Amino acid sequence: MLISYERRFIFIHVAKVAGLSVREALAPYCREPPHFRIARPSATRPDGSPNPLLEAWRNRLLHARARDVQRELPTPFRDFFTFGFVRNPWDWHVSMYHFILAERDHIHHRRVAALPDFDAFIDWVVATPKPFARGATKLQSDMLTDDRGRIMVDIVGRFERLSDDFAQVCNRIGIAARLPRVNATRHRPYASYYSERSRWQVAALCRDDIERFGYRFDGAG
Repeated sequence: MLISYERRFIFIHVAKVAGLSVREALAPYCREPPHFRIARPSATRPDGSPNPLLEAWRNRLLHARARDVQRELPTPFRDFFTFGFVRNPWDWHVSMYHFILAERDHIHHRRVAALPDFDAFIDWVVATPKPFARGATKLQSDMLTDDRGRIMVDIVGRFERLSDDFAQVCNRIGIAARLPRVNATRHRPYASYYSERSRWQVAALCRDDIERFGYRFDGAG
C-alpha cells in the first residue's frame, strides 16, 4: 500500500502485478501512514543489530488489503482516489512461481525449489491455505474488495495495458510519472507451462477473478 495525503490517493498493491514499479514511480508523493494496527518498530535492536520486526511491519503494509486500510486509517477511505492493478490469473501464477524460485530468502523457496515441475507447484498452491508470503492472497480480488466481495477502489487497472492504465491514474492525481522496471520476472509465454489439468485447476481456484475481470486462458481480458 502507498498513501499520499498531498495528492489524496491510495494504491493497493496486488502482488506480482508491477506493484514495485508503481511504488517507485509514486514514492516521491507518499509517506508511511501515521496510524496502522501495528506501530512502526525501531530499525535496530538495543544492541544495534537490525530489527527483524521492522521488515515484518513493512511487509504487512506492502500488501495491505483495501478493507484493512479502510478500517485502520484515521481519514475516511472514500476521501481518497484509490486504485490497484490485476493480472491474468494463469500468467500471475507463472510469475509467482518464478519469483519464489528466484528469492532465496522467501519463506517457501526451498519447498518450491524441491518441486519437480510447474504442475506440482499448482498442486501445492491449491492445497496450501496461505502459499504466498508478505500478505499476498490467492485471489487478487481479495486485495481490492470489502467483506461482501464488492470492489472498493475507484480504478482497477490491468497489467496487460499497464502503461495506459498507469497514465490514466497519473492524470487523475495530477502528476507526471514514468514506470521503471522493478522486480520483473522473465519466463516463457505462460500458456506453455500448463497441462490441461493445471489449467483447469487455476480456472477453479481463481474463478472469481476470472469472471470478475473477464480473463481467459488465451490472455484476453
